[in-house]
Amino acid sequence: MNKPGDVTVQPDELIQQMLASETLNEDTAADLRRMLDEFRAGTLHPDDADYIIALHGKLSGTPPEEEVLAAVPAEEARLDGLTIAEWRDRALAAEAERDSLRDTTQTGG
Repeated sequence: MNKPGDVTVQPDELIQQMLASETLNEDTAADLRRMLDEFRAGTLHPDDADYIIALHGKLSGTPPEEEVLAAVPAEEARLDGLTIAEWRDRALAAEAERDSLRDTTQTGG
């Protein structure tokens, strides 16, 4: 599983890449479309996310994410001193703050 600070490709991106390849049998494509819907709804099971990553790696010939991360020197995995995960956390916090402010202004207080 991923550790804090790991760079993570979102399952929806991987699913879309696999579906676009048009090399999947219909059962697998249907399963991936279902998982894409679940991901968008926020209900994707962690085991399904692991399956998506593994299947994408097998089909694309790309190494698992951990191997990719091990091949990238730590200083290159940072942008302006922060990891991708840290930037993502900052963005999520900013979005939450924005939503809170929007709710406050819409309710008048």
